[in-house]
Amino acid sequence: MILLGLLAAYFTLFSAGLGITLLIFRGAPRINILECCCLSWLFGAGAVSIALWICGIFLSGFALQITVASLCILFVALGWRAIRHPRSKFVLPSPTGWLEWFLASLLLTEIALVLFVSCKHTLGWDGLLVWEIKARYAFLNGGVIPAGYYSNPGRAFSHPEYPLSIPFTELWLYLWMGQPHQFWIKTIFGTYYAAGTVLLCLLAARVSGHRWSGLAVATILPFVPFLTSAPGGVIVGYADFPLSVVYLAGLGYLVLFSVNGDSRALIIYGFCLALLPWIKREGLILWSVLAFLGFIVSWRRRKRAQFGISLLPGLFLIASWRAYLSFIHCVPSSEFSLSVSGKLTELGARIGPIARLLLLEVSNQTDWSIFWLAAALTIFYLGFRFYAMQSWILIGAVIAPIVLYCASYLFTTWSSYSAHVTSSLPRLLLQIVPASLLAIATVLPLRSGYRQSLDSASP
Repeated sequence: MILLGLLAAYFTLFSAGLGITLLIFRGAPRINILECCCLSWLFGAGAVSIALWICGIFLSGFALQITVASLCILFVALGWRAIRHPRSKFVLPSPTGWLEWFLASLLLTEIALVLFVSCKHTLGWDGLLVWEIKARYAFLNGGVIPAGYYSNPGRAFSHPEYPLSIPFTELWLYLWMGQPHQFWIKTIFGTYYAAGTVLLCLLAARVSGHRWSGLAVATILPFVPFLTSAPGGVIVGYADFPLSVVYLAGLGYLVLFSVNGDSRALIIYGFCLALLPWIKREGLILWSVLAFLGFIVSWRRRKRAQFGISLLPGLFLIASWRAYLSFIHCVPSSEFSLSVSGKLTELGARIGPIARLLLLEVSNQTDWSIFWLAAALTIFYLGFRFYAMQSWILIGAVIAPIVLYCASYLFTTWSSYSAHVTSSLPRLLLQIVPASLLAIATVLPLRSGYRQSLDSASP
């Protein structure tokens, strides 16, 4: 029964996402099946978690579960009806040549290994005491987190102010399985890894103009040691890698929109933008970066109105979550203080040490091997060799979050700000890894090659 419930949970998740994806691709002459599956997972997990939160304000128990499941079926029904267009067809491009076949086989093997290791590994500290704890509280309370959890100072260690995308995706599996089974929720993060690597492959192939380049950077991903062997990686139930996948998707489709002005790419960008602050608090910083880059692109393409509309889902979700936390009197986070009164000298003195800690971290070969060296060389190469808007979007998407993350440590309330940096900076850097690989893919063929359209047949 547990396995049947698990399959039903995944079926409804993918159904909701598939419906949204098909609605976006309505009228497209070609729809890449792999791309559709990846976006279905991202949008499905986001839509179900949001629906559980909103519907949970009014419902609980079986009524909540059946209402959200009905919404999932409604989405897929609407999407399938919309896609029944005489010119639309689903395509599954296959590799060509021995190199692409080899890289594709390696990529599938890596996905299988990560899924296996994820199931063998236990949930980490944050996986248990920040994310899973919320799913368990909700499951034991009819699918709704008790209001007392948010206002209880004794639960402040679990960050009750954090958003609910990951916990409520776990909750959805719990509701269908009928019990809070921690083993099976680990499959969520393996699924994010599979969706992320395939999306990286697709997007990198399009922005570089070479399919082998996309396959190559996708196979590089598990060779970044921190991803699979360090606390905070993909196999321990943390939210950082899922956040990095959504950031990659938003960035990739923004780059594609900057090339061809395709409205579908802008819609996908807008939905990914909305999901960033719903996955983790740091997603608000990534949201700000992508929103600023999107504004520049829309200004140059004279599509400011469409860009403004793409911001609305994210702005609505951010405002709604903040209002909800205020309404239930959530214990505020005490890790940062924006007060600078009488602290300017102290804050200024932190800049140098934080910069040194950043350099020490990115040069830590145990965690990162030579990844950040390759990323730095790529940034310099893009800056000096290519002057297209797409190059500067990629540069900004890699550098700006790192700068903003480091700047946030100026306002930490930890007694030792250096301890705060060393404990959390590696996980923050992980959020930029797939986006950095997208930039690396553009220079592998030693050309900019931003000419393929959204509908091109990528692997």
